[in-house]
Amino acid sequence: MELAQYILTGILYVIIYGFSTLFILQFLLDISIAFEKHCHCTTSTKHSVIKTETLTEKSKIQISNKNKNNQVSRTKQMTVQHLRKRCSQAGIRWSYAIQESKTGKKRHLNREEMLIALTQIKQSA
Repeated sequence: MELAQYILTGILYVIIYGFSTLFILQFLLDISIAFEKHCHCTTSTKHSVIKTETLTEKSKIQISNKNKNNQVSRTKQMTVQHLRKRCSQAGIRWSYAIQESKTGKKRHLNREEMLIALTQIKQSA
C-alpha cells in the first residue's frame, strides 16, 4: 500500500509540475510572438545614402543617392541567383571577386555590388 502511495504521489508531481511548466512556456511563447509582431509593425526600414561611399576597400564600385533609390526597387524583384546569372552573361566575375582586408579571405559579390556592376556596364555600353 505504501508503494502505491509513493507511485501515485510521484505521478501527481510529474503531472502537476509538468503541466504548469508547459503552461508557463506557452505563455512566454505567446508574449514573444506578440512582442515580435509589435516590433515589426512599429519599425520601418528606409534605404537612403547621404554621401557617395565605397562599398569595400578592394572594389572601387561607388554608389550615390540617385543610384541607391533606383536599385532598391529593382533589388526586391531580382533574386541573387538571377543576378549571378546576369553577371556571368555580362562577363562580370561575381564568385570570390573581392578579398576582405581584415580576414584576407575572398568573398562573392553581394546583391548590391552585383547591381552596381551591371548598371556600370550598361552605362559604359
